[in-house]
Amino acid sequence: MASRKNRRTRKQSKKIAFKLKILIVYIFILLNIEMAAQQLAIETTFHCGAVWRHTPKLTTRTGETLFGQELGVRFQTMGRRDWQVWQRYPIFGVSLVHFHLGADSHSDGFGLLPNLSVPIIRAGRFAAFFRLGTGLAWVTQPYDYFDNPGENALGSHWNNITQFRLGGEWRLDAHWRLQAGGALNHISNGGSALPNFGINLASGYLGLVWSPKPVRKEDFLLAQADKRATRRFGGMIQSGFANLEYGVFDGPKYSVWAGAIAGYFHFNRINRAHLGIDYEFNKAIYEFGLQSGDFENKEEAKMGATRLAVFIADEFLFGPIGVQLQIGRYVGSGLNQYVLRQNYSKLSIRLYAPKLFSTSLQPNIGITMKAHATTAEFISMNLGLAF
Repeated sequence: MASRKNRRTRKQSKKIAFKLKILIVYIFILLNIEMAAQQLAIETTFHCGAVWRHTPKLTTRTGETLFGQELGVRFQTMGRRDWQVWQRYPIFGVSLVHFHLGADSHSDGFGLLPNLSVPIIRAGRFAAFFRLGTGLAWVTQPYDYFDNPGENALGSHWNNITQFRLGGEWRLDAHWRLQAGGALNHISNGGSALPNFGINLASGYLGLVWSPKPVRKEDFLLAQADKRATRRFGGMIQSGFANLEYGVFDGPKYSVWAGAIAGYFHFNRINRAHLGIDYEFNKAIYEFGLQSGDFENKEEAKMGATRLAVFIADEFLFGPIGVQLQIGRYVGSGLNQYVLRQNYSKLSIRLYAPKLFSTSLQPNIGITMKAHATTAEFISMNLGLAF
Protein backbone atom coordinates (compact mmCIF):
# COMPACT_ATOMS: atom_id res chain seq x y z
CA MET A 1 0.00 0.00 0.00
CA ALA A 2 2.72 2.47 1.01
CA SER A 3 4.80 1.49 -2.01
CA ARG A 4 1.86 2.13 -4.36
CA LYS A 5 1.25 5.47 -2.65
CA ASN A 6 4.92 6.45 -3.07
CA ARG A 7 4.89 5.52 -6.76
CA ARG A 8 1.77 7.63 -7.28
CA THR A 9 3.32 10.57 -5.45
CA ARG A 10 6.50 10.36 -7.53
CA LYS A 11 4.42 10.20 -10.72
CA GLN A 12 2.41 13.27 -9.70
CA SER A 13 5.58 15.14 -8.73
CA LYS A 14 7.10 14.40 -12.14
CA LYS A 15 4.02 15.78 -13.91
CA ILE A 16 4.00 18.93 -11.81
CA ALA A 17 7.76 19.33 -12.27
CA PHE A 18 7.37 19.08 -16.05
CA LYS A 19 4.73 21.83 -16.12
CA LEU A 20 6.71 24.08 -13.84
CA LYS A 21 9.90 23.53 -15.82
CA ILE A 22 7.96 24.74 -18.87
CA LEU A 23 7.14 27.80 -16.79
CA ILE A 24 10.82 28.36 -15.96
CA VAL A 25 11.96 27.93 -19.57
CA TYR A 26 9.26 30.34 -20.68
CA ILE A 27 10.26 32.97 -18.12
CA PHE A 28 13.94 32.63 -19.01
CA ILE A 29 13.00 33.28 -22.64
CA LEU A 30 11.35 36.47 -21.44
CA LEU A 31 14.42 37.49 -19.48
CA ASN A 32 16.94 36.64 -22.19
CA ILE A 33 15.10 38.84 -24.64
CA GLU A 34 16.03 41.91 -22.63
CA MET A 35 19.17 40.92 -20.68
CA ALA A 36 21.75 41.34 -23.42
CA ALA A 37 24.07 44.33 -23.15
CA GLN A 38 22.52 45.64 -19.91
CA GLN A 39 24.37 46.57 -16.72
CA LEU A 40 24.96 43.52 -14.52
CA ALA A 41 24.79 43.48 -10.71
CA ILE A 42 24.90 40.85 -7.94
CA GLU A 43 22.49 41.04 -5.00
CA THR A 44 22.25 39.23 -1.69
CA THR A 45 19.14 39.47 0.47
CA PHE A 46 18.23 38.32 3.97
CA HIS A 47 14.54 37.72 4.87
CA CYS A 48 12.84 37.54 8.26
CA GLY A 49 9.13 36.75 8.40
CA ALA A 50 6.34 34.32 9.23
CA VAL A 51 3.81 32.10 7.47
CA TRP A 52 0.37 33.71 7.51
CA ARG A 53 -2.61 31.58 8.55
CA HIS A 54 -4.84 32.66 5.65
CA THR A 55 -7.47 29.93 6.19
CA PRO A 56 -8.68 28.08 9.32
CA LYS A 57 -8.31 24.82 7.37
CA LEU A 58 -4.53 25.17 7.40
CA THR A 59 -2.88 22.65 9.74
CA THR A 60 0.67 23.67 8.83
CA ARG A 61 2.43 25.64 11.57
CA THR A 62 2.07 29.40 11.21
CA GLY A 63 3.06 32.59 13.02
CA GLU A 64 6.56 31.64 14.15
CA THR A 65 9.59 33.66 13.05
CA LEU A 66 11.55 32.15 10.18
CA PHE A 67 14.42 33.20 7.95
CA GLY A 68 15.36 33.09 4.30
CA GLN A 69 18.02 34.16 1.82
CA GLU A 70 18.31 35.17 -1.81
CA LEU A 71 21.34 35.30 -4.09
CA GLY A 72 20.68 36.80 -7.48
CA VAL A 73 21.95 38.44 -10.60
CA ARG A 74 20.14 41.36 -12.17
CA PHE A 75 20.38 43.46 -15.31
CA GLN A 76 19.70 47.19 -15.33
CA THR A 77 18.13 48.39 -18.59
CA MET A 78 19.77 51.52 -19.94
CA GLY A 79 17.22 52.86 -22.43
CA ARG A 80 18.49 51.08 -25.52
CA ARG A 81 14.83 50.60 -26.42
CA ASP A 82 12.21 53.30 -26.02
CA TRP A 83 9.92 51.22 -23.81
CA GLN A 84 12.75 50.94 -21.23
CA VAL A 85 12.74 54.73 -20.89
CA TRP A 86 8.94 54.91 -20.73
CA GLN A 87 8.99 52.27 -17.95
CA ARG A 88 11.67 54.25 -16.02
CA TYR A 89 14.52 51.81 -16.77
CA PRO A 90 13.26 48.57 -15.16
CA ILE A 91 15.54 45.79 -13.90
CA PHE A 92 15.38 42.12 -14.97
CA GLY A 93 16.84 39.46 -12.72
CA VAL A 94 16.90 35.89 -11.48
CA SER A 95 17.47 34.72 -7.89
CA LEU A 96 18.14 31.52 -5.98
CA VAL A 97 15.82 31.55 -2.96
CA HIS A 98 15.76 29.56 0.27
CA PHE A 99 13.29 29.74 3.16
CA HIS A 100 13.66 27.59 6.26
CA LEU A 101 9.95 26.96 6.87
CA GLY A 102 10.71 24.85 9.91
CA ALA A 103 9.36 21.73 11.58
CA ASP A 104 5.60 21.18 11.07
CA SER A 105 5.72 23.61 8.14
CA HIS A 106 7.15 21.52 5.26
CA SER A 107 10.74 22.00 6.49
CA ASP A 108 12.65 23.87 3.72
CA GLY A 109 11.75 25.54 0.45
CA PHE A 110 14.19 26.27 -2.39
CA GLY A 111 13.35 28.37 -5.43
CA LEU A 112 14.56 29.68 -8.75
CA LEU A 113 12.90 33.07 -9.21
CA PRO A 114 13.06 35.14 -12.41
CA ASN A 115 11.89 38.66 -11.58
CA LEU A 116 11.18 42.16 -12.85
CA SER A 117 11.69 45.34 -10.81
CA VAL A 118 9.85 48.49 -11.84
CA PRO A 119 11.02 51.85 -10.42
CA ILE A 120 8.41 53.91 -8.58
CA ILE A 121 10.61 56.79 -7.40
CA ARG A 122 14.10 57.93 -8.36
CA ALA A 123 15.49 60.85 -6.34
CA GLY A 124 19.24 61.37 -6.05
CA ARG A 125 20.83 58.42 -4.25
CA PHE A 126 17.43 56.87 -3.42
CA ALA A 127 15.16 54.69 -5.57
CA ALA A 128 11.97 52.76 -4.70
CA PHE A 129 10.97 49.64 -6.63
CA PHE A 130 8.08 47.22 -6.99
CA ARG A 131 9.31 43.74 -7.89
CA LEU A 132 7.33 40.82 -9.28
CA GLY A 133 8.88 37.36 -9.55
CA THR A 134 7.49 33.94 -10.43
CA GLY A 135 9.29 30.64 -10.87
CA LEU A 136 9.94 27.12 -9.62
CA ALA A 137 10.10 25.92 -6.00
CA TRP A 138 11.03 22.61 -4.36
CA VAL A 139 9.69 21.85 -0.88
CA THR A 140 11.42 19.09 1.07
CA GLN A 141 8.46 17.73 3.10
CA PRO A 142 5.09 18.05 1.35
CA TYR A 143 1.90 16.46 2.63
CA ASP A 144 1.94 12.66 2.59
CA TYR A 145 -0.91 10.45 3.81
CA PHE A 146 1.50 8.05 5.53
CA ASP A 147 4.62 10.06 6.34
CA ASN A 148 3.41 13.65 6.76
CA PRO A 149 -0.38 13.86 7.22
CA GLY A 150 -0.33 16.87 9.56
CA GLU A 151 0.97 19.54 7.14
CA ASN A 152 -1.58 20.40 4.49
CA ALA A 153 -0.37 23.62 2.84
CA LEU A 154 1.39 21.81 -0.04
CA GLY A 155 0.69 18.45 -1.64
CA SER A 156 3.76 18.12 -3.85
CA HIS A 157 7.51 18.63 -3.83
CA TRP A 158 7.41 20.80 -6.97
CA ASN A 159 5.52 24.08 -6.78
CA ASN A 160 5.29 27.55 -8.18
CA ILE A 161 6.76 30.42 -6.16
CA THR A 162 5.50 33.95 -6.74
CA GLN A 163 6.92 36.95 -4.93
CA PHE A 164 5.71 40.53 -4.61
CA ARG A 165 8.29 42.91 -3.20
CA LEU A 166 8.14 46.61 -2.37
CA GLY A 167 11.26 48.38 -1.15
CA GLY A 168 13.91 50.99 -1.56
CA GLU A 169 17.61 51.24 -2.39
CA TRP A 170 20.21 53.72 -1.18
CA ARG A 171 23.34 54.16 -3.30
CA LEU A 172 26.35 54.00 -0.96
CA ASP A 173 28.92 54.66 -3.72
CA ALA A 174 29.45 53.93 -7.40
CA HIS A 175 29.43 50.14 -6.85
CA TRP A 176 27.38 49.41 -3.72
CA ARG A 177 23.72 49.87 -2.82
CA LEU A 178 21.78 49.01 0.34
CA GLN A 179 18.23 47.73 -0.07
CA ALA A 180 15.36 47.09 2.36
CA GLY A 181 11.60 46.58 2.25
CA GLY A 182 8.78 44.07 2.56
CA ALA A 183 7.78 40.99 0.56
CA LEU A 184 4.89 38.57 0.17
CA ASN A 185 6.03 35.11 -0.93
CA HIS A 186 3.43 32.63 -2.18
CA ILE A 187 4.16 28.93 -2.77
CA SER A 188 1.60 26.53 -4.29
CA ASN A 189 1.14 24.01 -7.10
CA GLY A 190 -2.02 25.58 -8.48
CA GLY A 191 -4.22 22.63 -7.53
CA SER A 192 -2.19 20.08 -9.51
CA ALA A 193 -1.89 17.96 -6.35
CA LEU A 194 -4.00 18.26 -3.20
CA PRO A 195 -3.87 19.53 -0.53
CA ASN A 196 -3.01 22.96 -1.90
CA PHE A 197 -3.95 25.68 0.58
CA GLY A 198 -0.54 27.17 -0.20
CA ILE A 199 2.05 28.99 1.86
CA ASN A 200 1.75 32.76 2.19
CA LEU A 201 4.89 34.08 3.81
CA ALA A 202 5.16 37.76 4.70
CA SER A 203 8.71 38.99 5.30
CA GLY A 204 10.89 42.01 5.70
CA TYR A 205 14.20 42.01 3.88
CA LEU A 206 17.61 43.65 3.98
CA GLY A 207 20.28 43.28 1.32
CA LEU A 208 23.29 44.55 -0.61
CA VAL A 209 23.73 45.08 -4.35
CA TRP A 210 27.16 45.20 -6.00
CA SER A 211 27.76 46.43 -9.56
CA PRO A 212 31.18 45.62 -11.07
CA LYS A 213 30.72 48.53 -13.46
CA PRO A 214 29.44 51.85 -12.05
CA VAL A 215 25.92 52.82 -13.10
CA ARG A 216 26.13 56.51 -14.01
CA LYS A 217 23.29 58.89 -14.77
CA GLU A 218 24.84 59.92 -18.08
CA ASP A 219 24.80 56.28 -19.30
CA PHE A 220 20.99 56.22 -19.41
CA LEU A 221 19.63 56.98 -22.87
CA LEU A 222 16.52 58.99 -23.73
CA ALA A 223 13.53 57.83 -25.77
CA GLN A 224 13.50 58.60 -29.48
CA ALA A 225 9.74 58.16 -29.97
CA ASP A 226 6.54 59.46 -28.38
CA LYS A 227 4.98 57.45 -25.52
CA ARG A 228 1.44 58.30 -26.66
CA ALA A 229 -0.49 55.43 -28.23
CA THR A 230 -0.73 55.37 -32.01
CA ARG A 231 -3.89 53.22 -31.77
CA ARG A 232 -6.25 53.42 -28.79
CA PHE A 233 -8.62 50.46 -29.20
CA GLY A 234 -8.11 46.77 -29.87
CA GLY A 235 -9.14 43.27 -28.85
CA MET A 236 -7.81 40.02 -27.44
CA ILE A 237 -8.91 36.37 -27.62
CA GLN A 238 -7.28 33.71 -25.47
CA SER A 239 -7.56 29.98 -24.74
CA GLY A 240 -6.09 28.10 -21.81
CA PHE A 241 -5.71 24.65 -20.25
CA ALA A 242 -5.06 23.48 -16.69
CA ASN A 243 -4.94 20.05 -15.03
CA LEU A 244 -5.85 19.64 -11.37
CA GLU A 245 -7.09 17.42 -8.56
CA TYR A 246 -10.46 18.21 -7.04
CA GLY A 247 -11.87 17.46 -3.61
CA VAL A 248 -9.95 14.25 -2.85
CA PHE A 249 -6.27 14.06 -1.91
CA ASP A 250 -4.30 11.79 -4.27
CA GLY A 251 -7.35 11.58 -6.52
CA PRO A 252 -7.62 11.63 -10.32
CA LYS A 253 -6.68 14.62 -12.46
CA TYR A 254 -9.31 16.69 -14.24
CA SER A 255 -9.00 19.19 -17.05
CA VAL A 256 -10.08 22.81 -17.01
CA TRP A 257 -10.58 24.44 -20.40
CA ALA A 258 -10.67 28.22 -20.46
CA GLY A 259 -11.34 30.99 -22.94
CA ALA A 260 -11.60 34.75 -22.88
CA ILE A 261 -12.50 37.59 -25.17
CA ALA A 262 -11.87 41.23 -24.35
CA GLY A 263 -11.61 44.68 -25.75
CA TYR A 264 -8.81 46.95 -24.63
CA PHE A 265 -8.00 50.63 -24.47
CA HIS A 266 -4.43 51.94 -24.64
CA PHE A 267 -3.68 54.66 -22.11
CA ASN A 268 -0.28 54.86 -23.78
CA ARG A 269 2.14 52.49 -25.53
CA ILE A 270 3.07 50.63 -22.32
CA ASN A 271 -0.26 50.35 -20.48
CA ARG A 272 -3.74 49.23 -21.50
CA ALA A 273 -7.02 48.35 -19.77
CA HIS A 274 -9.10 45.27 -20.70
CA LEU A 275 -12.83 44.66 -20.31
CA GLY A 276 -14.03 41.19 -21.20
CA ILE A 277 -15.71 37.85 -20.58
CA ASP A 278 -14.08 34.74 -19.08
CA TYR A 279 -15.30 31.19 -19.80
CA GLU A 280 -14.23 27.93 -18.14
CA PHE A 281 -15.40 24.32 -18.23
CA ASN A 282 -14.29 22.42 -15.13
CA LYS A 283 -14.45 18.65 -15.73
CA ALA A 284 -14.03 17.95 -12.01
CA ILE A 285 -17.25 19.83 -11.17
CA TYR A 286 -19.06 17.93 -13.92
CA GLU A 287 -17.99 14.50 -12.61
CA PHE A 288 -18.37 15.35 -8.92
CA GLY A 289 -21.87 16.78 -9.34
CA LEU A 290 -23.09 13.76 -11.29
CA GLN A 291 -21.66 11.23 -8.85
CA SER A 292 -22.91 13.06 -5.76
CA GLY A 293 -26.41 13.50 -7.18
CA ASP A 294 -26.30 17.30 -7.05
CA PHE A 295 -26.90 17.35 -10.80
CA GLU A 296 -29.86 15.35 -12.09
CA ASN A 297 -28.56 14.79 -15.60
CA LYS A 298 -25.64 15.52 -17.92
CA GLU A 299 -27.12 18.76 -19.25
CA GLU A 300 -27.48 20.15 -15.74
CA ALA A 301 -23.94 18.98 -14.97
CA LYS A 302 -22.60 20.80 -18.04
CA MET A 303 -24.34 23.97 -16.88
CA GLY A 304 -23.03 23.67 -13.32
CA ALA A 305 -19.47 22.94 -14.48
CA THR A 306 -19.47 25.98 -16.75
CA ARG A 307 -18.12 29.20 -15.31
CA LEU A 308 -18.92 32.54 -16.87
CA ALA A 309 -17.57 35.84 -15.60
CA VAL A 310 -17.00 39.45 -16.51
CA PHE A 311 -13.61 40.97 -15.77
CA ILE A 312 -11.51 44.09 -15.88
CA ALA A 313 -7.74 44.02 -16.16
CA ASP A 314 -4.70 46.25 -16.42
CA GLU A 315 -1.79 45.11 -18.61
CA PHE A 316 1.70 46.58 -18.37
CA LEU A 317 3.89 46.15 -21.44
CA PHE A 318 7.67 45.70 -21.29
CA GLY A 319 8.62 45.31 -24.93
CA PRO A 320 7.39 41.83 -25.96
CA ILE A 321 6.44 40.98 -22.35
CA GLY A 322 3.00 41.70 -20.91
CA VAL A 323 2.12 41.49 -17.20
CA GLN A 324 -1.63 41.57 -16.56
CA LEU A 325 -3.52 41.94 -13.26
CA GLN A 326 -7.16 40.95 -13.46
CA ILE A 327 -10.24 40.80 -11.23
CA GLY A 328 -13.51 39.14 -12.22
CA ARG A 329 -16.97 38.26 -10.96
CA TYR A 330 -19.04 35.20 -11.87
CA VAL A 331 -22.39 35.82 -13.57
CA GLY A 332 -25.24 33.72 -14.95
CA SER A 333 -28.11 31.65 -13.57
CA GLY A 334 -27.49 27.91 -13.13
CA LEU A 335 -23.77 28.31 -13.86
CA ASN A 336 -20.72 28.60 -11.59
CA GLN A 337 -21.51 25.81 -9.13
CA TYR A 338 -19.04 25.07 -6.30
CA VAL A 339 -17.08 28.30 -6.71
CA LEU A 340 -15.18 29.28 -3.58
CA ARG A 341 -16.16 32.96 -3.89
CA GLN A 342 -18.07 35.13 -6.33
CA ASN A 343 -14.96 37.15 -7.11
CA TYR A 344 -11.57 35.92 -8.31
CA SER A 345 -8.22 37.30 -9.43
CA LYS A 346 -5.68 36.35 -12.08
CA LEU A 347 -2.04 37.16 -12.73
CA SER A 348 -0.99 36.57 -16.33
CA ILE A 349 2.40 36.82 -18.02
CA ARG A 350 2.52 36.87 -21.81
CA LEU A 351 5.23 36.73 -24.45
CA TYR A 352 4.15 38.49 -27.64
CA ALA A 353 5.40 37.50 -31.08
CA PRO A 354 6.01 40.17 -33.74
CA LYS A 355 2.90 41.38 -35.53
CA LEU A 356 1.87 39.25 -38.49
CA PHE A 357 2.22 40.43 -42.10
CA SER A 358 2.33 44.14 -41.21
CA THR A 359 -1.13 43.88 -39.58
CA SER A 360 -2.30 44.45 -36.00
CA LEU A 361 -2.51 40.66 -35.39
CA GLN A 362 -0.08 39.67 -32.63
CA PRO A 363 0.03 36.06 -31.31
CA ASN A 364 1.13 35.35 -27.76
CA ILE A 365 1.79 32.50 -25.35
CA GLY A 366 1.40 32.86 -21.62
CA ILE A 367 0.80 31.55 -18.15
CA THR A 368 -2.06 32.47 -15.80
CA MET A 369 -2.32 31.93 -12.06
CA LYS A 370 -5.92 32.09 -10.79
CA ALA A 371 -6.94 32.51 -7.16
CA HIS A 372 -9.99 33.05 -4.99
CA ALA A 373 -8.79 35.50 -2.33
CA THR A 374 -5.59 33.91 -0.95
CA THR A 375 -6.16 30.34 -2.23
CA ALA A 376 -4.81 29.40 -5.67
CA GLU A 377 -7.19 27.43 -7.91
CA PHE A 378 -5.07 26.57 -10.93
CA ILE A 379 -2.15 27.50 -13.17
CA SER A 380 -2.96 27.42 -16.88
CA MET A 381 -0.94 27.53 -20.09
CA ASN A 382 -2.41 29.93 -22.66
CA LEU A 383 -2.43 30.81 -26.35
CA GLY A 384 -3.82 34.13 -27.49
CA LEU A 385 -4.13 36.65 -30.26
CA ALA A 386 -4.23 40.44 -29.89
CA PHE A 387 -5.70 42.50 -32.70
